[in-house]
Amino acid sequence: MRGRAQGFSLIEMLVVMAIMGLIVSVVTLSTGSLSAVFGGGSRVSPESVSEELMVLMAAASSQAILSGEPVALGFTSLSTAQEDGIAVTWLRYGRTSGGLVRNRQATWQPVSAHSDLQDLNLSPGLASDLIIEGERVNTQALAVDPGMPAVVFYPTGESTAFEWSLSQDEQVVTLSNTTTGEVERRQR
Repeated sequence: MRGRAQGFSLIEMLVVMAIMGLIVSVVTLSTGSLSAVFGGGSRVSPESVSEELMVLMAAASSQAILSGEPVALGFTSLSTAQEDGIAVTWLRYGRTSGGLVRNRQATWQPVSAHSDLQDLNLSPGLASDLIIEGERVNTQALAVDPGMPAVVFYPTGESTAFEWSLSQDEQVVTLSNTTTGEVERRQR
């Protein structure tokens, strides 16, 4: 009688990663924001924003895996009396509701309000340099069309190739995805 081979299957590892991502995102998002958790308070730095983005991206990846539908990071314009800025928003790819089934089209739609994914306002003082699949992207231009996805997280655990540098004063933090689909952070 032959014994079962030792080790974990890819599916088992993906399920564990998805559960871990959900746990981290639920704990972090229930406290408000990572900057509050780590003592950043109201100070917005590239480090605190990148930490929040990493958690949100892990939650988006987990949500895509568990729902079987792609989830994307997008941008939207913010305008206040004092200044203009942009916010990171979240989109899901799915069919529109209502009407005849054959007339429903799959489109990018905002994630529901009860999702773990929250919008994240980027401070105008924070410089952003986003490269998607080797091309530099103007986030202000993407913010004009709030339904346009920038970085997509797929149900397979993969994501669009990106490198996103956030800087303020002399501090620069870069987020990028790895070959395994995880997001890593480098600080200069």
